[in-house]
Amino acid sequence: MSTAKNIAGISGETRFAVVLGDPVRHSRSPALHNAAFGAVAVDGAFLACEVAPAELGDAIAGLRALGFLGASITVPHKQAVMQFCDRIDSVAETIGAVNCLAFDQSGALVGHNTDAGGFADSLTETGATAQGKRVVLLGAGGAARAVAAGMHDAGASAVTVVARTPSKAAWADTYGGASAWTAESMPSLLGACDLLVDCTPVALTESGDLAYPAEVDVGLLPSGCVVASLIYHRKPGLLAAAESRGLETLDGAGMLVHQGARAFELWTGMAAPIDAMWRAMRSSLDG
Repeated sequence: MSTAKNIAGISGETRFAVVLGDPVRHSRSPALHNAAFGAVAVDGAFLACEVAPAELGDAIAGLRALGFLGASITVPHKQAVMQFCDRIDSVAETIGAVNCLAFDQSGALVGHNTDAGGFADSLTETGATAQGKRVVLLGAGGAARAVAAGMHDAGASAVTVVARTPSKAAWADTYGGASAWTAESMPSLLGACDLLVDCTPVALTESGDLAYPAEVDVGLLPSGCVVASLIYHRKPGLLAAAESRGLETLDGAGMLVHQGARAFELWTGMAAPIDAMWRAMRSSLDG
């Protein structure tokens, strides 16, 4: 069943929101948000637009000119978009990345980060917790910054970022530091891990052009470790390997739903219909 808004229901009063990224054709955000608009009778519609980095400024100017409700921001724009905001909220400022744009009552464009809370919400929804846990994050980009902040705020005992170039991940010092991603370092990192989160884009495409700097051997993880990925439109090899070992896994669907719910509330001032968004998510993946 399609969750897209019927074009016959769009009028001169319909307000629009959009997800901007490159690539973005795989995005399920339109399904989630159009279902949410319909569930609470908001006259809104959500689009997905692929925007190259060089065109990001023009795209943001278009949101302003056309009176959009706001936008979701995804790879590779989460840091670059900050320069086009009138203001950055404190959470996004700390993380150093923006994944949600919303206009305040004065018309100023405010950059938010709903990824941090969205990942924490998705973990809680499964019955798991970050409280007192040792968290290891693979990757040091904008997604990792958000997850690190979310896990720190949720009470993780340690958050370690595994990076190709630790010297370029100085931000990780706030949470527990960065470690080099090498064959020599991985065994000790994996052996002392309660929650492993892949924040890299390695599984984003089928091309196979991207790869880990060094192997991630799930056989080294403790038996109670939870393995998570932020990818949701296909099963990453890391999760498949973890499942074959009997470990609990979590894909990115829950994070997408919950970060989207937080964005919906920023755009509309209304509580997000989580159940409707989850139904749309599952339907879009089944389709």
